Amino acid sequence: MSDLAIKLPKILEGEKPRLEQNIKDLVVFEVKRKKLLAFMDEVMSGARQLSDRDLVKYGRELKQGRFKKLKKQGLV
Repeated sequence: MSDLAIKLPKILEGEKPRLEQNIKDLVVFEVKRKKLLAFMDEVMSGARQLSDRDLVKYGRELKQGRFKKLKKQGLV
């Protein structure tokens, strides 16, 4: 993981701990978002060849098992 240096104006120096936590939360959110997008791309890769009925059927099947996978990855 790489480091990111941010210069705070003097007016915000007293809020450094809160700002550090907010930035950590933002980074965690972005990691989860990227993983979720990659997962959705993987799931939808073959969707163009499927009918609407097939999409509904497979969508229901995916919902049953994917929650566990997403939870394991820390996305839920």
